Amino acid sequence: MEHALLAALQWDPHIRGALIVLTAVLILPGSVYLLLATNMGARLGFLLAVTGLTGWLFLMGIIWTVYGIGLKGRAPEWVTKELVTGDPSQSTLEIMRDFPEGKWLRIEAGKDKAYADAVAAADQVLAPSAAPPSAHGHVEAPKEPEFESPFKQPTDYVAKTVGYEIGGDNELFTVGKHKFYFRHSPHWAVVQVQPAKEAEGEVIKPEPDPSKPTTTVIMVRDLGSLRVPPFVLALSTGLMFGVCCVVLHQRDKEIMRARTAAASA
Repeated sequence: MEHALLAALQWDPHIRGALIVLTAVLILPGSVYLLLATNMGARLGFLLAVTGLTGWLFLMGIIWTVYGIGLKGRAPEWVTKELVTGDPSQSTLEIMRDFPEGKWLRIEAGKDKAYADAVAAADQVLAPSAAPPSAHGHVEAPKEPEFESPFKQPTDYVAKTVGYEIGGDNELFTVGKHKFYFRHSPHWAVVQVQPAKEAEGEVIKPEPDPSKPTTTVIMVRDLGSLRVPPFVLALSTGLMFGVCCVVLHQRDKEIMRARTAAASA
C-alpha cells in the first residue's frame, strides 16, 4: 500500500525547457567567450563576445521584423463587436447608422480575400460549438460565447455571397505585399447569413431560407502586434551593439595614442 502511494506521487516542475535553453547558452556563447578570454583576456573577451551576440541579435531582429517571422506578437484578426438577428438597423453601433449606404463597399465571395477572412471569423461566433482542430491535431474545447447565436452548427446557416466593408484606408504606398499607412483608420466588415432550408434527402449544398430573418455579424479588424516583439528586440540589441562598438573604438584609440607616445619618447 505504501509503495503504491509513493508511486502515485510525482514531481514534474516543467523545467526541462529552461534547462535546455540554459545549457545552450552555456555551450554556444559560453564556449565563444572562453576561447576569446583565453586569447585576449577576460574583460576584452567578454566585450567582444557581447558585441558579436548583440550584433547577431540586431540582424535577426531586423529580418524578423521585415518578414513577420521568428519572435512574433499577436496576429491580426477580426473581432466581433455585435450580432444582430433581423433588421441591421437595430444595431447600437454608430458605424451602422447608414448601413449599407454611405461609404460601405461591397465585398463578394470568390473575388475579395477580405470576404473569406471575415466569413471564417464569423463562423467562430455563429457556431462556437464547432471547435476547429489546433496545430497539434486535437480539438480545443469551445470557448464561452460572448454573443448569443441562433445557430449551433455551420450547416445551420448559409452566408450571403455579398458582404460589406468600410475603413482601413489612408494608405501611403505599397511595396510588394506590404502596405504602409500614415494613420490606419478602423477597418469594419459586415457578414450576413440566413438559416438553411431543412434538408430533404441528400443535400450537397444547403440553400438559404429567405422566409427566416437574416443574422448580421459586425466585426472590426484588430491589427495585432505581430512585428512589435522583434522590433523591440532589434532596437534594444542595436543600441547595445552600438555602445559596445563605441567602447571598442575608444579602446583602439587609446592603444594607438599610447603606441605613438611610446614611439616618440
